[in-house]
This record gives sequence, structure tokens and C-alpha cells, in this order.
Amino acid sequence: MKYFPKTLVLMMAAVSSSAWSAGFALNEQSIKSMGMSQAGRASSAADPTTLFGNPAGLTQLEGTQLSGNATFIYVPTDIENAKGSQAGTNDGDMIPPTWVGSGFMSHEINDNLVVGIGNYAPFGLATNYEDSFQGRYFGDKSKVKVIAIQPTIAYKLTPEFSIGLGVSVSQLEGLLSAAVAPTPSNPTLEVNGDDISVGYNIGLLWQLGEQTRLGFDYRSETEYNLEGTTEVKNFPVTGSNFMFDAALDISTPASFELSLSHALNPDVNVHASIGLTQWSVLENLVIKNSNVPVALQPSFGTITEELHWEDSWAYSVGADWKAGDMTLRAGLGIDNTPVTDEHRSVRVPSEDRTVVTLGMSYPLNDKMSIDAAYMFLKEKTSHVDRSKVAGFTPVTYSADYKGTGHLVGAQLNMKF
Repeated sequence: MKYFPKTLVLMMAAVSSSAWSAGFALNEQSIKSMGMSQAGRASSAADPTTLFGNPAGLTQLEGTQLSGNATFIYVPTDIENAKGSQAGTNDGDMIPPTWVGSGFMSHEINDNLVVGIGNYAPFGLATNYEDSFQGRYFGDKSKVKVIAIQPTIAYKLTPEFSIGLGVSVSQLEGLLSAAVAPTPSNPTLEVNGDDISVGYNIGLLWQLGEQTRLGFDYRSETEYNLEGTTEVKNFPVTGSNFMFDAALDISTPASFELSLSHALNPDVNVHASIGLTQWSVLENLVIKNSNVPVALQPSFGTITEELHWEDSWAYSVGADWKAGDMTLRAGLGIDNTPVTDEHRSVRVPSEDRTVVTLGMSYPLNDKMSIDAAYMFLKEKTSHVDRSKVAGFTPVTYSADYKGTGHLVGAQLNMKF
């Protein structure tokens, strides 16, 4: 029973894990970038969403501009070759369809100074296995939401070189549940936690010539001191319910991105990006439960979990080209997982992904335009192999996960 609270640790690992970047970090802040597999995100500076991808890009925007978008995420998953010490089902499709949205605004103070503000979701996770899931002792339901507000300032130091800085204030909320022991009382665990924290985003933008632009973006590590509750229902033998105060210190990782945009001619631009996310910050997580009776201290005191996540790289190339009034886009990306084979869990059964995207833009009038994009993701088959002691009973679970992702997004842009 000493392993019961580890599910809280798994939830927090999932919190730090993008929908569709390495781990489970959300990357749907810009529909234009989405249409090119995020290629050129730090160098294209096409609308106010550059506030997220590279705040220095705001210096390329005139007047006052607004961008708002929404993305629908559908992630069907098959579970195959499942084995385990306990009986159960393996229906798959445990990630419910969901929407993610964001909004951004920029305002030009003068020729050199631009300010902006954005509201977006940098991280998120939702899984919901069926109640009879065979691996329910390693994870059942998870819901994590991170919402950030980022005021930003950008300044053009020279006609060719700009710098930008954003300060993000983010709130993290999480909930999970899991079965905890194969006993007649069917005990379950539910965990809630939240915190508000501050990070920053700094970007640089170089105009290397009339046709070429280079962008660099750094997003800081953000530290959260989560506080919440750990609740056990139908405790084995007694059937009692217990609730403890829970605390966990955790950081979401820093990331670096370098992008290049080049105009082949007035109608065609090509883009490339390379990014590094320092997921290795998730190596050891320590959860502390307080108000625990002395008799239960060995089970619910201080718990340490070793995740051993690794830093991961992402690569993408893309292009946009004008076709009459429309602008068309396409992209290809490779996104490596930070999760090691040894520590892969049912909550984060992540593997390397290949991403293919299509997109378009269309002007409605001189002041308004719309963007749309479709993203297809194919994840390598991942293998989960877990074992632990649940209550006094050893439990095991192993399975192969085969997942794809379909994302459809739309964005409205306005100029004043």
C-alpha cells in the first residue's frame, strides 16, 4: 500500500508532458504555424500569435491587431497484446475529444516599440479509461489544465534586430483517479491539486537580408508548488475513507527554438525549425502528504518517484505560397518523446511522432482574414510494462499502444 500516492506523481508528470509536442505540451497557439508543423514559428512573425512563438516578432506588426483561434483534437488509440495479473477490459480511445483555444493582441506604440498580451494553454492532458480497464491500478482518469496570461513587450534595437520579453502568469489545475488495490471493497484514489506560478519568454529576431529572417525563442522553466488533497475511498479491510493534504514541488521544462524563414520569391516562403525541451527536469518527484495518522505513515508519508525523463528534440520544415487571394501551407515534423521505455506509464504512453500538416489563409477584407489547418500525427507503437504492489498484492500490466491524432484549427485575424 505504500505505492498508492504514486498516482499523484504520475499526474504531475502528465501535467508537464504537450497535446502534441514531446510529452503532451500543447502547441496549438497559432493556426498558421500549425499548418506548417510549427516550422518557422520563431521567425515568421505573421500575426499576434508570434507573442508565444517569439515575442520579438511583435516588432513586425503594424497598428493594433487581434488573433483568436480554436483547435479540435481527436486522438483515437488502440490497445493491443494486453496482459496483466488482474482481469479487465482494454477498449482504448481513452483520450476524450477536446477543444483548445487562445487569443492574442498586439499594439504598435511607435516604429520601434510594440506591446501585446496573450491568453493560451501551454500544457494539458485528459485521459479517461473505462472503469473496468485492466491497467486501472496504474491509472484511470486524468484531467490537467494549464492556462497562462502573458503581457509582452518588443523593441527594435536596429532596423534588422529586435528583442522581445513576455512574462507568463499561469494556473495549473489537476485531477486524477485510479483503482488502488484488488480487494472486495474496490478502493479508489482521487487527487486534486493547483497552483499559480510565473515564468518568462524571451525572443530575438534578425533580418539577415530582404529575403531571410532568423528567430530564436527561449521559454523558461516554471516552478509550481502544488497543494491539494489525496483521498482514498473504501480503504481495504475497514472500508473507511481517508483524506490527506498533499503537496508537490514540480517544474515544467525550459525550451529553446531556432527558426529560419526564407523567401524564394514574392509568392513562396520556406521555413525550418529545431527545438529542444529540457524534460530531464522531471527526474525525481517527491510528494508529501500531511495529516496522516501514525499507523498510515508508511503508506502515505513522503513518497519519491523516479521518472528519468530525457531532453527531447523536435524538427520541422514547411512552406507557404500564394495562390491568388489564398495562401496555402504544408509542413512535416518529427517530435521525439522524453519518456523512456523503462518508465512509460498508462497515463503517458508516449512515443516518437511524425507530423504532417496542411493549412490555408484567406482575406475576408482589408481588415480581416481567416486561417485554417489540419494536422495528422502518427505515433510509433509504444509498449507499457508496469508492476507494483497494490495493497498487499503484486499487480502487473503490459500492452502495446497504437495512436494517431487529428487536429483541425481555425483562426480569425483583425487589424485596426
